[in-house]
Amino acid sequence: MRLVSGVVLSLLTLLPTLAFAQRQLVWGETEIIGIKRLTREQVTSQLPIKPGEAVTQNEKEMLKWCEKLKKLPIAAVSCNGAMVGSRLHYVVEILEDASADPVLQPSTAPRAAARVPPEARQLIAQREYRVQEVLADGYMPGERITPSGIVVAEDPELRTFDAQLRDLANGQQDRMIAIALDARHPERKDAIAMLSWTGRPEASIAALHGRMLDPDNEVRNLTGRLVLTFIEWIKDPAVADALAGTLAQVLTLPSHTDRTKALAALGQLYALHPEIRGTLQRVAREPLTEIARTSVLPNVGGDARGLLAAIGD
Repeated sequence: MRLVSGVVLSLLTLLPTLAFAQRQLVWGETEIIGIKRLTREQVTSQLPIKPGEAVTQNEKEMLKWCEKLKKLPIAAVSCNGAMVGSRLHYVVEILEDASADPVLQPSTAPRAAARVPPEARQLIAQREYRVQEVLADGYMPGERITPSGIVVAEDPELRTFDAQLRDLANGQQDRMIAIALDARHPERKDAIAMLSWTGRPEASIAALHGRMLDPDNEVRNLTGRLVLTFIEWIKDPAVADALAGTLAQVLTLPSHTDRTKALAALGQLYALHPEIRGTLQRVAREPLTEIARTSVLPNVGGDARGLLAAIGD
């Protein structure tokens, strides 16, 4: 399976119109992921970006820059944006060789006969719509985790959805895990989302952390969100060690979203479980060193350097 195929042009979703109306953004350094044969200069020379200058271009113009990059000797390219303070970083994700598969691993679990309750799928969609409304208003939708490992939001409307989803998810953890692991099941994404309300999150993470390497981008994203939401509920050293191994592999994916989640999770996991130090030294040092060397983003390259310093020699 390929991480991407052909030329993919991702919208710069981090650039809402309000951001331009309320404050002036300036260009930061371009973040380039996935190059081995190409040099950074070969990529940046194709982009009309000058760090420190005001961002005046619209989304359509920025996407044309990504189209131009396909003239390079590469198999695929995807472009998006990352804002750090008032700086906008153009993020270029490159797959140089289509025959060189990333470390994506399709699930080989058996078919699952279970289904996600239709009313639960509707509630998940309604809840996500409300989350987007809260974000559009400029707020982060706060939430807490109950002692049994169930998400409860601060927003009253979201909290109502959470209560209904908790009731529907009661006793459904094994079924939801089976659906999530079935590569051909049409409801696996909703099943992963449902695990936020089944309780016993460590068991869910133990079963599903490998889906952070799934060929399906949405499955990877939802699994990563599950891990980050409940990482403090991991108590078993064996689960922590296995998760560390998966996260080290995620760091090698030519994807800004994937590796950012992996870095955040690894930092938290090591703080909670310093006994995984040996595993990180063995399997994570190389990708962390590469990210520390090449990333211009403080929450990526900086976090990689910090984790390298923490695990030591």
